[in-house]
Amino acid sequence: MDIFEAIERRHSVRDFLESKLPESIKKEIENLSLKSITRKYDWKVNLSTFPSYIYAVTEKNFEELVDYGFQGEQIVLFLTIKNFGTCWMALSPQPNIPYIIAFGYPKRRNFVRVRKPIDSFLENDIEELPPEIVRVVEMSVLAPSAMNRQPWKIRFTGGELCISSRSPVDLGIALSHAYLVAREIFKREPEIVRKGEDAYCLVLNY
Repeated sequence: MDIFEAIERRHSVRDFLESKLPESIKKEIENLSLKSITRKYDWKVNLSTFPSYIYAVTEKNFEELVDYGFQGEQIVLFLTIKNFGTCWMALSPQPNIPYIIAFGYPKRRNFVRVRKPIDSFLENDIEELPPEIVRVVEMSVLAPSAMNRQPWKIRFTGGELCISSRSPVDLGIALSHAYLVAREIFKREPEIVRKGEDAYCLVLNY
Protein backbone atom coordinates (compact mmCIF):
# COMPACT_ATOMS: atom_id res chain seq x y z
CA MET A 1 0.00 0.00 0.00
CA ASP A 2 1.49 3.36 -1.01
CA ILE A 3 0.77 6.77 0.50
CA PHE A 4 -2.03 7.50 -1.98
CA GLU A 5 -3.87 4.30 -1.13
CA ALA A 6 -3.29 4.86 2.59
CA ILE A 7 -4.85 8.33 2.43
CA GLU A 8 -7.81 7.05 0.42
CA ARG A 9 -8.37 4.12 2.80
CA ARG A 10 -7.92 6.04 6.03
CA HIS A 11 -11.12 6.87 7.87
CA SER A 12 -12.02 7.50 11.49
CA VAL A 13 -12.77 4.24 13.31
CA ARG A 14 -14.71 4.34 16.57
CA ASP A 15 -15.58 0.67 17.06
CA PHE A 16 -12.63 -1.61 17.77
CA LEU A 17 -12.23 -5.28 18.50
CA GLU A 18 -11.05 -6.07 22.02
CA SER A 19 -7.97 -7.84 20.70
CA LYS A 20 -4.49 -7.44 22.12
CA LEU A 21 -2.07 -5.78 19.74
CA PRO A 22 1.45 -7.14 19.17
CA GLU A 23 4.20 -5.51 21.25
CA SER A 24 6.18 -5.11 18.04
CA ILE A 25 3.88 -2.33 16.83
CA LYS A 26 4.87 -0.20 19.83
CA LYS A 27 8.52 -0.39 18.85
CA GLU A 28 7.73 0.36 15.22
CA ILE A 29 5.78 3.49 16.14
CA GLU A 30 8.39 4.75 18.58
CA ASN A 31 11.14 4.21 16.00
CA LEU A 32 9.36 5.96 13.12
CA SER A 33 11.40 8.62 11.37
CA LEU A 34 8.86 11.45 11.43
CA LYS A 35 9.21 14.73 9.61
CA SER A 36 8.72 17.64 12.01
CA ILE A 37 8.23 21.37 11.55
CA THR A 38 9.55 22.68 14.88
CA ARG A 39 10.77 19.71 16.92
CA LYS A 40 10.19 15.97 17.06
CA TYR A 41 7.78 14.96 19.80
CA ASP A 42 8.35 12.01 22.10
CA TRP A 43 5.37 9.91 21.05
CA LYS A 44 4.21 7.31 23.59
CA VAL A 45 2.20 4.16 22.89
CA ASN A 46 -0.23 2.59 25.37
CA LEU A 47 -1.23 -0.96 24.44
CA SER A 48 -2.95 -1.78 27.76
CA THR A 49 -6.41 -0.50 26.76
CA PHE A 50 -9.02 -1.18 24.05
CA PRO A 51 -8.50 0.66 21.83
CA SER A 52 -4.81 1.34 22.29
CA TYR A 53 -3.67 4.92 21.96
CA ILE A 54 -0.74 7.17 21.11
CA TYR A 55 0.05 10.60 22.51
CA ALA A 56 2.74 13.19 23.09
CA VAL A 57 3.18 16.11 25.46
CA THR A 58 3.21 19.56 23.87
CA GLU A 59 2.68 23.23 24.55
CA LYS A 60 -0.72 24.44 23.42
CA ASN A 61 0.41 27.35 21.27
CA PHE A 62 -0.57 27.48 17.59
CA GLU A 63 2.80 26.46 16.15
CA GLU A 64 3.24 23.49 18.49
CA LEU A 65 -0.29 22.25 17.83
CA VAL A 66 0.20 22.43 14.06
CA ASP A 67 3.28 20.24 14.46
CA TYR A 68 1.34 17.86 16.73
CA GLY A 69 -1.18 17.26 13.97
CA PHE A 70 1.54 17.13 11.33
CA GLN A 71 3.56 14.43 13.09
CA GLY A 72 0.58 12.54 14.46
CA GLU A 73 -1.01 12.10 11.04
CA GLN A 74 2.20 10.53 9.75
CA ILE A 75 1.71 7.91 12.47
CA VAL A 76 -1.96 7.51 11.48
CA LEU A 77 -1.04 6.83 7.86
CA PHE A 78 1.69 4.40 8.91
CA LEU A 79 -0.92 2.50 10.95
CA THR A 80 -3.33 2.57 8.00
CA ILE A 81 -0.67 0.94 5.84
CA LYS A 82 -0.38 -1.70 8.60
CA ASN A 83 -4.18 -2.26 8.35
CA PHE A 84 -5.04 -0.80 11.76
CA GLY A 85 -8.00 1.48 12.28
CA THR A 86 -7.38 4.92 13.81
CA CYS A 87 -9.21 7.92 15.21
CA TRP A 88 -8.06 11.31 16.47
CA MET A 89 -9.81 11.85 19.81
CA ALA A 90 -10.03 14.90 22.08
CA LEU A 91 -9.85 12.64 25.11
CA SER A 92 -6.72 13.63 26.93
CA PRO A 93 -5.15 11.83 29.91
CA GLN A 94 -3.27 15.04 30.84
CA PRO A 95 -3.85 18.79 30.28
CA ASN A 96 -0.74 19.11 28.08
CA ILE A 97 -1.83 16.31 25.74
CA PRO A 98 -4.27 17.94 23.27
CA TYR A 99 -5.43 14.78 21.46
CA ILE A 100 -4.80 11.08 21.51
CA ILE A 101 -4.73 8.81 18.48
CA ALA A 102 -6.82 5.71 19.22
CA PHE A 103 -5.94 2.65 17.18
CA GLY A 104 -6.59 -1.07 16.95
CA TYR A 105 -8.38 -3.68 14.88
CA PRO A 106 -11.62 -2.20 13.51
CA LYS A 107 -14.87 -4.12 13.90
CA ARG A 108 -15.93 -3.09 10.40
CA ARG A 109 -13.95 -2.17 7.30
CA ASN A 110 -16.73 -0.58 5.27
CA PHE A 111 -17.21 3.17 5.51
CA VAL A 112 -18.84 6.09 3.75
CA ARG A 113 -16.73 9.24 3.41
CA VAL A 114 -18.46 12.60 3.23
CA ARG A 115 -16.31 15.39 1.79
CA LYS A 116 -16.95 18.84 0.38
CA PRO A 117 -16.09 19.34 -3.31
CA ILE A 118 -12.45 20.22 -3.89
CA ASP A 119 -13.19 23.68 -5.29
CA SER A 120 -14.84 24.67 -1.98
CA PHE A 121 -11.37 24.67 -0.40
CA LEU A 122 -9.51 26.40 -3.20
CA GLU A 123 -8.84 30.09 -3.59
CA ASN A 124 -7.72 29.34 -7.17
CA ASP A 125 -9.73 28.33 -10.20
CA ILE A 126 -9.20 24.56 -10.28
CA GLU A 127 -8.97 24.58 -14.08
CA GLU A 128 -5.88 26.79 -13.86
CA LEU A 129 -3.96 24.40 -11.61
CA PRO A 130 -1.40 21.86 -12.87
CA PRO A 131 -2.67 18.26 -12.50
CA GLU A 132 0.06 17.46 -9.96
CA ILE A 133 -1.13 20.27 -7.71
CA VAL A 134 -4.75 19.18 -8.06
CA ARG A 135 -3.67 15.72 -6.92
CA VAL A 136 -1.93 17.14 -3.85
CA VAL A 137 -5.04 19.16 -2.98
CA GLU A 138 -7.32 16.13 -3.47
CA MET A 139 -5.22 14.11 -1.05
CA SER A 140 -4.93 16.98 1.45
CA VAL A 141 -8.67 17.42 1.88
CA LEU A 142 -9.13 13.72 2.65
CA ALA A 143 -7.52 14.50 6.01
CA PRO A 144 -9.57 14.01 9.18
CA SER A 145 -10.74 17.07 11.10
CA ALA A 146 -12.61 17.76 14.33
CA MET A 147 -16.35 17.17 13.85
CA ASN A 148 -15.54 16.68 10.13
CA ARG A 149 -15.60 20.45 9.69
CA GLN A 150 -12.87 20.35 7.01
CA PRO A 151 -11.81 23.89 7.98
CA TRP A 152 -9.13 24.54 5.35
CA LYS A 153 -8.45 27.13 2.70
CA ILE A 154 -5.87 26.27 0.04
CA ARG A 155 -4.14 28.46 -2.50
CA PHE A 156 -1.42 27.83 -5.05
CA THR A 157 0.90 30.73 -5.83
CA GLY A 158 3.08 29.18 -8.54
CA GLY A 159 5.93 27.85 -6.40
CA GLU A 160 4.06 27.37 -3.12
CA LEU A 161 0.97 25.50 -1.97
CA CYS A 162 -0.47 27.16 1.13
CA ILE A 163 -2.99 25.74 3.60
CA SER A 164 -4.66 27.90 6.22
CA SER A 165 -7.01 27.20 9.12
CA ARG A 166 -7.76 28.64 12.54
CA SER A 167 -7.78 25.07 13.89
CA PRO A 168 -4.06 24.28 14.32
CA VAL A 169 -4.21 20.49 14.75
CA ASP A 170 -6.53 20.16 11.73
CA LEU A 171 -4.15 22.40 9.79
CA GLY A 172 -1.19 20.20 10.71
CA ILE A 173 -3.04 17.03 9.71
CA ALA A 174 -3.92 18.35 6.25
CA LEU A 175 -0.41 19.75 5.85
CA SER A 176 0.94 16.27 6.58
CA HIS A 177 -1.10 14.82 3.70
CA ALA A 178 0.07 17.60 1.39
CA TYR A 179 3.71 17.16 2.35
CA LEU A 180 3.76 13.37 1.96
CA VAL A 181 1.96 13.45 -1.39
CA ALA A 182 4.06 16.30 -2.79
CA ARG A 183 7.23 14.51 -1.72
CA GLU A 184 6.09 11.40 -3.55
CA ILE A 185 4.97 13.22 -6.71
CA PHE A 186 7.94 15.56 -7.07
CA LYS A 187 10.56 13.16 -5.62
CA ARG A 188 12.05 15.81 -3.33
CA GLU A 189 11.53 17.19 0.17
CA PRO A 190 9.26 20.25 0.11
CA GLU A 191 10.28 23.01 2.49
CA ILE A 192 7.59 24.00 5.01
CA VAL A 193 7.28 27.69 5.82
CA ARG A 194 4.85 29.48 8.11
CA LYS A 195 3.15 32.39 6.35
CA GLY A 196 1.12 34.69 8.55
CA GLU A 197 -0.90 33.84 11.62
CA ASP A 198 -2.68 30.68 10.45
CA ALA A 199 -1.09 29.49 7.20
CA TYR A 200 1.72 27.14 6.24
CA CYS A 201 3.14 26.73 2.74
CA LEU A 202 4.95 23.93 0.97
CA VAL A 203 7.74 25.41 -1.14
CA LEU A 204 7.66 23.16 -4.18
CA ASN A 205 9.74 24.87 -6.88
CA TYR A 206 8.87 22.02 -9.17
